[in-house]
Amino acid sequence: MKAKTVITVLLLTSILVSCTPMAASTVAVLPSTNTPVPSATAIPTTERPHITLLQDTALYSGTCNFDFEVIKKLMAGDSIYPLGAYGDFIYIDTGDNNNTTGFIFKNILGDLPFKISELTPDSVPWKPLYIPSCSAGDYDAATNSVTFTNNSDGYYDTETKEIKLTQPLRVKIGSLTQKGTSYGVIKILGIPESQEPWWKGITRLDLANNQGYYQIGVRDGTTEGWNVYWDLPIKTSEQVQIIFEQVEGKSFSVLDKEGNIVKQVDLTKQSKINLPNGLFPQGNAYFGISTAPHASLVLTDLSVGIISNGQWVNQSETGMGLVELAQKHNLTLGTEFSIWNTMDVRYCQTMKRNFNVAVLSEFSWKGIWLAPGQYDFSSLDRTVDYAVQHGWRIRASHLVWGAIESNAIPDWLLKGNFTRDEYIQILEQHVKTMVGRYKGRVQEWSVANEAPSRSFYPGADFWNDKIGPDYIEMVFRWAKETDPNSILIFNDNNNESPRDSDSSRVVDKMYYTVKKLREKGVPIDVVGMQMHLLLKFSSPTAPQKDDVIATMQKFADLGVRIYITEFDVDLTKQPGTQTEKWDYEAQLYRDMLEACLESGVCDSFATWGISDSTSWITCMDAGCLVKEPNADPLMFDKEFNPKPAYFAFRDVLQNFSSQNAP
Repeated sequence: MKAKTVITVLLLTSILVSCTPMAASTVAVLPSTNTPVPSATAIPTTERPHITLLQDTALYSGTCNFDFEVIKKLMAGDSIYPLGAYGDFIYIDTGDNNNTTGFIFKNILGDLPFKISELTPDSVPWKPLYIPSCSAGDYDAATNSVTFTNNSDGYYDTETKEIKLTQPLRVKIGSLTQKGTSYGVIKILGIPESQEPWWKGITRLDLANNQGYYQIGVRDGTTEGWNVYWDLPIKTSEQVQIIFEQVEGKSFSVLDKEGNIVKQVDLTKQSKINLPNGLFPQGNAYFGISTAPHASLVLTDLSVGIISNGQWVNQSETGMGLVELAQKHNLTLGTEFSIWNTMDVRYCQTMKRNFNVAVLSEFSWKGIWLAPGQYDFSSLDRTVDYAVQHGWRIRASHLVWGAIESNAIPDWLLKGNFTRDEYIQILEQHVKTMVGRYKGRVQEWSVANEAPSRSFYPGADFWNDKIGPDYIEMVFRWAKETDPNSILIFNDNNNESPRDSDSSRVVDKMYYTVKKLREKGVPIDVVGMQMHLLLKFSSPTAPQKDDVIATMQKFADLGVRIYITEFDVDLTKQPGTQTEKWDYEAQLYRDMLEACLESGVCDSFATWGISDSTSWITCMDAGCLVKEPNADPLMFDKEFNPKPAYFAFRDVLQNFSSQNAP
């Protein structure tokens, strides 16, 4: 039968960084997905009503100035041809030779001298929860396709962070092609994979390929395989849609390219699965892909979305992106970047607007270094290539790090029995291999991470134990020899100010080490100050701005620059209401950014993660180290909304003048 035309809406709670959808019933009636917007060529342009623009404006691909891309810039004096209205936007034809169409903000036109039709919600582009050009695969704009290639021996999985649902969800795909294997799926989860075994307790629907036809499989977390599956009469070379009909995902319908319903499933009534509360029992959804080893998955015209309400987002509400504001201070803004999170449009947009340095902790993963001279670069290459394609500066974090507890040392080294000379040879080969492979693409390297602070504790620094403190000089020299243009960072925590006995001895030890090595000509370019503030592993005392400025300048007198490299604030033990905690956090962000700028020697400020949902502190997975879910350490909350810390940070960038610095 043919689907009825109506709105299917999913609400994201991103209140300041997105256009929110209109209200709708929690039970969806299936939309007709092929209703076109008014034709741009139905009437010759000479006969159509037109308007001359009085000011420059942007032409957007959809009905939101934040969630959709700018197609082109329109200039004052251009003639445009209105075709329809939707919310705060007018759908227009530019009248150029390419019949370019898009949406502009209607307020710049004033009162139209003629009437135009109102567009229906299902005839305008859906607000994307996923952007193909942002995803972790290789995007081809000509075919609007994304290829997820897995050259490793393990499965390659990506998925979004938690998306809170208040309305139903739609997923559409133009085609699905697998190469090198029979396994590669689009996955939609209500409870994610977060424990061992990976499948225990999850709720997940997969869209897969079965001999050229789509197949749907569902898991309820009681067994590794699908509890139930259905073969669909739709070829994987053709369009398919899955539309969930309630927020909880209790039932869904599958539509073919003509909009015909080919399958309807009530998950609560299936005898082989136990999903009485639906696929999304907690009101959250997660979306991603899974690809088998040494295989690839190619998806065309993939969209995961909701309907925009067509509201214009004022710059005064969202503010300019931080990157643009920081550039006038010659300050780079970085964050720990994970390619696995890029399936989430919120992550991608926040990254692009607010950070221009991708800090890749993936460099210190022990799974890359398989044996002396043997590596699996597949995952790391993918991440580096992605960052390069998006124009970001790359910081490798870390090239050498002796932390056994952080899985930075591979098992074959931990269990090995080498001589000191052999350890030196192994480490030299490693440094020159890594820096040589990524020369020209990775501009900054964190070298001998945390060596000063770890030197106080026997067994805390693998390389110090096996080689001695001389390894610090060695790795800096090897790295600079391999890439003379690289920026080499000597990074540590608790080294930004002497605010108690522990931090005082770290500052003193690092100062002595840097001074000694610089006098010997060791190429240390930057002292990195991590600033994981109030973390249970660090000082419980917050630093004071003046003390930080003095410490930065003290190090700079040795001939180095300063980076703040891993900033976050653990609020777990901070007293007060959430408002009071967030205001306190905002003040720390403000103070430390002001310290950086006022010092005159600080060139970069990086947070350790983008959102409270992506922080290493709040992570609750089995391999996570800290596990403090209410730490709220970053500038964006778990739904990627900007917090008071963001606005404090933005205000400093907007208002700081070097003339006002001490």
